Amino acid sequence: MAEAERALAEADYDTAVASYRKAYAHTPWNLRLKRALAVAHAERAAAERDRGGFTGLRAAERDLGAALELLPDEPALLRSLAVVLVEQASLELDPVRAGVLRETARALAPDVVEAAPLGSLALERRLELAYELAREGRLEAALDDLERLHAVHPEHTDVTLLLARTQVRQGGERAAAGQHRGAGVCFERALELYAGLENCATGACDTQELALAHQNRIIAWLNANRRDEAGRALEDAERAGLRFPELRKALGEH
Repeated sequence: MAEAERALAEADYDTAVASYRKAYAHTPWNLRLKRALAVAHAERAAAERDRGGFTGLRAAERDLGAALELLPDEPALLRSLAVVLVEQASLELDPVRAGVLRETARALAPDVVEAAPLGSLALERRLELAYELAREGRLEAALDDLERLHAVHPEHTDVTLLLARTQVRQGGERAAAGQHRGAGVCFERALELYAGLENCATGACDTQELALAHQNRIIAWLNANRRDEAGRALEDAERAGLRFPELRKALGEH
């Protein structure tokens, strides 16, 4: 109990949930522990909701669901879950899915749904939210939202460009963390997106930006000991008019 309480006070929600769950499993008749575990789930949900985007909201939904399994009639938990579902609905591009989310929320707390505006956020607002997530370094959440936007609006240049640039940032972070294969995947995706942009196809993209993405893709695959992928990446770069003699030398090719 002491470890769980200390973790909760320090906002270490994962440790708090795990500790309370372990204690409750040994004494499932302990109502105090039951409520403490539910509260830990709810507090973690609040932190996850603050992360923003679908990723944070889905995680919050899971935690609030776990809390409600313990305290199914707790009004505050029902209301919190309704708020999370309504926020998901506002970001949902599929109107059917958005309707299901709102109706589920309505069953939990009708007043929450009545107070929320109907319909999805405008594309520009969704893009702005994704940009803010990326700016704050919450790249996974930003990428989650941007990939969903791009799936529905592949023709929207600003969506594609921000998604490509965020993939490059994610690739850089993974490379710095030694996750070279993951970095390579990010750079591959970024270059795929750049290639789909009309201004890139006509050579109007920022050449330095493209060159850096190509270079980092090759380096990531080399560092991951994936020489075949590195070779293909180098060939793609050269077809784009780029030359990296040091990287070709590293591949042992002439």
